[in-house]
Amino acid sequence: MLFNSPQFAVFFPIVTLLYFLLPRSARVPMLLAASCVFYMAFVPRYILILAVLIVIDYSAGLLIERTSGHRRRALLIASLSANVGMLGFFKYFNFFNVNVAGLAQFIGWRYSISSLKIVLPIGLSFHTFQSMSYTIEVYRGRFRAERSLLYFALYVMFYPQLVAGPIERPQNLMHQFREVHRFEWTRVFEGLQLMFSGLFLKMVIADRARVLVDAVYTAPHRFSGAQLIVATIFFAVQIYCDFCGYSQIARGAAKVMGFDLMLNFNRPYLAASIADFWRRWHISLSTWFRDYLYFPLGGNRRAIERTCFNLGIVFLVSGLWHGASWTFIVWGAIHAVFIIGYVLSGGIRTRAAGLVGQRTMRATGWLATMAVVVVAWVFFRAVTVSDAFFIVKTMVLHPAPRAGMDWHPGLDSVQFGIAVALTVGLLTAETVAEFRDKPLWAVVGDQPRWRRWSTYYALFTAFVVLLILAPEHGAQPFIYFQF
Repeated sequence: MLFNSPQFAVFFPIVTLLYFLLPRSARVPMLLAASCVFYMAFVPRYILILAVLIVIDYSAGLLIERTSGHRRRALLIASLSANVGMLGFFKYFNFFNVNVAGLAQFIGWRYSISSLKIVLPIGLSFHTFQSMSYTIEVYRGRFRAERSLLYFALYVMFYPQLVAGPIERPQNLMHQFREVHRFEWTRVFEGLQLMFSGLFLKMVIADRARVLVDAVYTAPHRFSGAQLIVATIFFAVQIYCDFCGYSQIARGAAKVMGFDLMLNFNRPYLAASIADFWRRWHISLSTWFRDYLYFPLGGNRRAIERTCFNLGIVFLVSGLWHGASWTFIVWGAIHAVFIIGYVLSGGIRTRAAGLVGQRTMRATGWLATMAVVVVAWVFFRAVTVSDAFFIVKTMVLHPAPRAGMDWHPGLDSVQFGIAVALTVGLLTAETVAEFRDKPLWAVVGDQPRWRRWSTYYALFTAFVVLLILAPEHGAQPFIYFQF
């Protein structure tokens, strides 16, 4: 079920109302049932995959807590293998099979295993990672194994963040299911603000940018370097507003009922370095890889060569996590190269800051970071690696516009102007929020009542008008649903 669909507009108020009307003992069963309905709205039979993984990890948690030594480690490995195996089968089998077949053909070996006709279950990468964080935390002794299968199942399947995160940890979420949440207008209003901001980002900005991006990236060889630059910038806007929008709606829907989900985005396009970008972008995944892959590999506690190796592994795995395609692996490799370069250039950056000043260094860092991030997005969005290299080559070598060039394929001039104005407005608003060091809604909330409510009214009116004027209508899927 899409957050931006009419079905969810009915589902959300009904579930929320039931949550507050039902007695405490019935709330968790109701939320679990509602989460099942939410997930089954996509492909009903795939809920069986979640059921199998839930039973495996629930049992593993209990057994891990009761055992010690090699058996304890074996149980953790078995649990992680089940999750990774399920993810690998549905998401990566055909990718590796095609590449092995290509290699076999190149070296003259006979290879007869055919690809399978399987569809990736929605959100499999997200709920397997969330479930794995539970068993790892139990193994490390940082969290007691959950005795109730009902509560553990809800931890994995909690509908607001089931399909695309944030990827929660048991320490943050599990105890909240046992707390008594009463209806509070202040909290409900804050949750609805988050949901509205997420819908605005997705339906007004991201979906409008998508039209131009799809028109260009579907057939990039037809367009000039200038058109490809515009489309790539618009994709940077689209993916941020699309994914951040989903996270805002998820956090808002949970907050209305009294649950606090972790912040997943913190104004990443204002980052002054590539490392800072990854502290702000998809925070739940970045910290997952940090805690469960980077630190176990040794983190930065060893020689600088080992630190760079660890960073390279993390970002290559992160690229593969996003999709079974070489485009995502190259995207991860690009970020690995630049974040390793950032680590190795610490001394140079310190001396440069002393020469030119912190403000100049920060501005230069921001420009360099955005250049790297935007160029890397080409590989994230392109259909093939060859298309991606063509796009980058054309943007760099032939950036000049052609005579009579259409600057906004797929959009008319009015829609393009609206999209540009919305992008500038978003960047301005986030800059103000960054300067105030608080969320944008908190900045609005600090204003006098007449100004605050005038802003709310203006934003809601703009939301309605811009939806009516949208180039395409209908609920568009979120980008990260494919992962």
